[in-house]
Amino acid sequence: MLGTTACGAVDATVTPGTLIVFDDLHFPSNRLPDGSLCSLFDRPGEPGRGHWIYNRPYAPALRSALLEGAREAGHAVRDGGTYGHVDGPRFNTPSEIRQLGAAGVTAVSQTSGPEAVLCGEAELPYASIGFATDYANDVAEHTTIEELVRLMGESTGIFADVLAGAVRRIDLDALGPTGILYRFD
Repeated sequence: MLGTTACGAVDATVTPGTLIVFDDLHFPSNRLPDGSLCSLFDRPGEPGRGHWIYNRPYAPALRSALLEGAREAGHAVRDGGTYGHVDGPRFNTPSEIRQLGAAGVTAVSQTSGPEAVLCGEAELPYASIGFATDYANDVAEHTTIEELVRLMGESTGIFADVLAGAVRRIDLDALGPTGILYRFD
């Protein structure tokens, strides 16, 4: 499974318009937008229930396909970075962004954390690519609304280019779940 996300750069070296193929996840709240636990295992005692234990949440073969797809399409891409998932719908304050930066977050959005966790629990290989549309609060110069809207619009075509190349490169035999699902049965 491949995911895409428009995101705000927390790392000042990531300029708006940069693609990032993530290799780590920061999602400490582990909650869905409605406040419920982000887990397939939300009923105590349910058969098959478990804990997802991972070192890296993103499948190496899918990450490679995304990187190669971006390069083939002529888009510069950063190999690696930590995706930070936050609750919305508001953007984060400068203090919150500094906290994310101190935790090693490269870019932040409100969409891609649950995908990674739920795919891991379902033992589905997953990788995510982000497109920085702006700098998060106080990271660098303010991104104008006009520039943000322009980059958001541009991201759709860029993601389509990357995914077209990536899908052709996926080696289904090299895919496997990330981490270990420790079951309680």
